[in-house]
Amino acid sequence: MTTKLKEVDVVIVGLGWTGGILAKELSATGLKVVALERGGQRSTESDFSVPAVRDELRYVVRHDLMMNTQKDTLTVRNNPSQEALPMRRLGSFLPGDVVGGSGIHWSGHTWRWNDMEFKVRSLYEERYGKKHIPEDMTIQDWGISYGELEPYYDKFEYTAAVSGKAGNLRGQIQSGGNPFEAPRARDYPLPPLTPLLAQEMFRTAAQNNGYHPFPRPSANASRAYTNPDGSRFGACQYCGHCQRFGCEANAKGSPHMTVIPIAMRSPNFELRTHMWVTKVLKDA
Repeated sequence: MTTKLKEVDVVIVGLGWTGGILAKELSATGLKVVALERGGQRSTESDFSVPAVRDELRYVVRHDLMMNTQKDTLTVRNNPSQEALPMRRLGSFLPGDVVGGSGIHWSGHTWRWNDMEFKVRSLYEERYGKKHIPEDMTIQDWGISYGELEPYYDKFEYTAAVSGKAGNLRGQIQSGGNPFEAPRARDYPLPPLTPLLAQEMFRTAAQNNGYHPFPRPSANASRAYTNPDGSRFGACQYCGHCQRFGCEANAKGSPHMTVIPIAMRSPNFELRTHMWVTKVLKDA
């Protein structure tokens, strides 16, 4: 028999970066929010401490923090005429199965889109004509501009302790940064991570050949940092265990130690773990 629970204002399915941000922001407005997460909770102290966190068999081979494709998975097809088939081996896309989602085990790459990526269909049609795009291709403009989104890019970078070097600061190209990026209002909250010798050699060679190398923006704190919400980060230890692992130093921007704890302090928010959502009833 179906059990009908007490109604709330918002139900969030999956508590990763997106769900965590929504939970924090919406519960702060007074809305009653429930988050349903199929995974369990992990903490830096009990789950990501050395040496256990360096277990490559557990995290790299057996995907301990990720979706178990034998239980549930995505379906994939290359075009609408094909039958969608289940994906049974994870590739470069690694869905999380834990509170914090893929934000627990991501590498920290934190790129902004440039202005033209928000209107790619219009630009293709302008250059090549409307007939250039196949009818079954779902490419479309986003309906918002980079300028509208820039303040939120900025807010996320300061929340997640992103290390980097601005290349375009309010329209002025900055030496050492990405000269091709869209304008930003201010620099990253932290300086770039310290380059390795191989990276220094690559940068010198690229510059000598007329290219514009720059440090990749990364949600890995280059030094100890406290974000605007009061979340504290340790400095990156350069251990190399970023992607597929939790961070032992709390240096990697992750929802489990930033936005989610703030949401959980609100009386308006409730987290329910090990919840398996199979369907969303739009007319219930």
